[in-house]
Amino acid sequence: MTVSSPIGELPFEPRKLTVGPGGIQIEGAMGAWPAHVQIGARDLAALARLLARPAAVTAAAGAVTIAGLASLAARRRTRR
Repeated sequence: MTVSSPIGELPFEPRKLTVGPGGIQIEGAMGAWPAHVQIGARDLAALARLLARPAAVTAAAGAVTIAGLASLAARRRTRR
């Protein structure tokens, strides 16, 4: 992973993942410094909202693809 900061792009190396009452905690290193990321319940709701749109688009594309394949199969059956 890479973290953008005012001092430039720094690699983030996750080293430990824990799940507790406060949420998800990731410990690692960002460049030369130790780093800690905590994802709480409010953050999970925000992430869910961010992911909802791409998931909806993917589901719609899948539905259109399945409908198209079903239509193609139906046409082939009627030709025989």
